[in-house]
Amino acid sequence: MSAGALHLFPGQGSQARGMGRRALEHSPQARRFVEEASRAVDLDLEELCLHASLEELTPTQVQQPALTAAGLADWIAFGPPTAGPGARFAGPSIGALAAAAASGYLDLVEAVRLARLRGRLMSQAPGRGSMLAVISSRSESQEAQLAWARTLSEQQGLDVAAVNGPTQIVLSGDLDRVEEAARALPHATVLRVSHGFHSRLMEPAQPEWTAALDRTGFAHGSGYVGCTTGVTAGSPQDVRRDLREGLRHTIRWAFVLAATADCTPITVYGPGRTIARLQRPYLRGRTIRLAGGGGR
Repeated sequence: MSAGALHLFPGQGSQARGMGRRALEHSPQARRFVEEASRAVDLDLEELCLHASLEELTPTQVQQPALTAAGLADWIAFGPPTAGPGARFAGPSIGALAAAAASGYLDLVEAVRLARLRGRLMSQAPGRGSMLAVISSRSESQEAQLAWARTLSEQQGLDVAAVNGPTQIVLSGDLDRVEEAARALPHATVLRVSHGFHSRLMEPAQPEWTAALDRTGFAHGSGYVGCTTGVTAGSPQDVRRDLREGLRHTIRWAFVLAATADCTPITVYGPGRTIARLQRPYLRGRTIRLAGGGGR
C-alpha cells in the first residue's frame, strides 16, 4: 500500500509579500482564524499576510508568527477535509509549529501564540551571531552528511544548524567565527540573518521556551514528523520534545525528506518556494503543489 499525502510548512527565510492572500480571499474560515490569532498575539497578521513588504516581514519576532499564520490559513482554505490514512506533516524549525497544529497535536491559534513567543525569545538572544550555508559534494546518505557537518562545525568552532539535503548544510554561531569560516571554506555563503539560530547562542532562550511548551496542552494527533529527528511522533510528548529541541539543536531536514520519500501527493502551505527547492533531490517523479501560490 502506498504512503499517504505529505503536508509541508515552510521555515524562516521563506517569507513573501502577499503570502496569505489567496487563503484570506478564498476562505472566510481562514480569515476568521487570522483575525482570532491577531487578537491573541496583539499583531495585525492580516496586514502582514496581505500587504507587508519583505522588509517588514523579515524581523524574527514578526516573521515567525506571520509564517505560522499564513501556513495555517492555507491549510484551512486549501487542505483536505480529512488528512487521510498515512498522511505526514512536517516543517523545518518554525514550520514545525504549523505542522504540529495541522496534524492535530496543537490548537491552531495556540501555534501562532507560541510562534510569537519563540520569535521574540530568539530575537532577544544575546551575542553577535550569524549562519553559514555550505555546499558539499553529494553524500551517500543523510547520516554521512550529518557526520561530515559535525566534523566541519567542530573544526570551525560552530554548531550544525541544519542538514538540508545531500549537498547542503548550515553552520551557526559567533559572527566572527562564521565570517572566518566563510573565508576558509569553498562554496560557503554567509546568510542574511540577525542571530546564530540553532546554535549554542540560543541557550539563554531555552528555559522560557521549554516552560511555555510545558504549560501548553497538546492533543493526540497523528503523522507529525519531527524536524530534529525525521521520526514520526507516537505521542504528544514526542511532539513537545521535538518543538523544544528545535530551538537550539540541528534541524535534520534531510532525514525528514528521506523518511517521507514515498509520500504522495506533496503540498506546501504558506510561501513554499524555498522548501520546494529543498525537496527536489528527493522527488523521484513526484510533484509539489503550492496550496496558496507562495506569495509574490
